[in-house]
Amino acid sequence: MHEAVLAMGWFYLNGFGVEKDLRQAERWYKKSARQGEPMAMFSLGVMACETRDYADALIWFRRAAEKRHVRSLFWLGKLHWRGHGVPKDHKQALALLREAANGKVEAAQRAIRFLSRHRQ
Repeated sequence: MHEAVLAMGWFYLNGFGVEKDLRQAERWYKKSARQGEPMAMFSLGVMACETRDYADALIWFRRAAEKRHVRSLFWLGKLHWRGHGVPKDHKQALALLREAANGKVEAAQRAIRFLSRHRQ
């Protein structure tokens, strides 16, 4: 049942088998998030970032990260690096990026490599 609720959010977000509807996607993802699904929490965070609602994104990414969703750590690191929704904090950002990289998030691994080559 949990997977079906999560899938409905994805279907509406991507217009897969249904007409694309961001409101319906959010509704289904929130239902899935209430059931404790970290992927739904992560998806809500990404959706919030896309609308520049960084305060909401932080909430969702933090909730997902508490459930050990490592890609959320990467996104939290990006928000801290850019100062979106939080004060800009490169030290905190790097800690989050490293934790995500250790969790095998390829984008975080690339970011760490890039930053290590370009730090002054």
